[in-house]
Amino acid sequence: MNKQHLYTTLFLALSSAYLSACSNTMASDLPRLNEAQQKQLASERAGHLRQTHVRFNALDKDEDGYISRAEFNRSGDLAFERMDTNKDGVLSAADPKPEPRGEDTRSEQTRAEQSRQQQAQRTEQPRRERLLKMPTTHSVEGMLAMYDSNKDGVISREEYAKGRAAQFAATDANGDGQLSYDEYVAEFAARLDKQISQTGKKAD
Repeated sequence: MNKQHLYTTLFLALSSAYLSACSNTMASDLPRLNEAQQKQLASERAGHLRQTHVRFNALDKDEDGYISRAEFNRSGDLAFERMDTNKDGVLSAADPKPEPRGEDTRSEQTRAEQSRQQQAQRTEQPRRERLLKMPTTHSVEGMLAMYDSNKDGVISREEYAKGRAAQFAATDANGDGQLSYDEYVAEFAARLDKQISQTGKKAD
């Protein structure tokens, strides 16, 4: 068994533990939603968590099982540069949507995982509108939701750097300067649950 396969097996096992906890708490956390909505949210939460090992692998460039601060910063810098399409040094609604990526830089594992998810989505009958919508760094809207701390509709480089630093510190639970898979999943799971709580309040 090679190192990459070993990491993947470990990642999936850890994700399964989080998914089990999710199914046990969802109903009590969202009493205002009907049973179908609660099941849909639980399913969507599980899908988001299954993606964590894909994202973790993408960030862990040296494949040592941890995300270093340098790896984390590199990913953040690339995301900012890609979204800053008008190259004015800030992110805002004035930035046009970036062009699709040319070269496919995804790993074979990432491509396979995303292909399986797309196939599963195509077989869903009927296709439902997502209840659990998480902000993403793949859009300016998502970046603004995550890093526009003063809510002025613009993210400066300094504001972005502070937000990323705070995110790393919040994820690095043991303060050792690197992110383990366990820490990475736990931080994202907490954000998922916060979003789920807000979804439940909207349904009130």
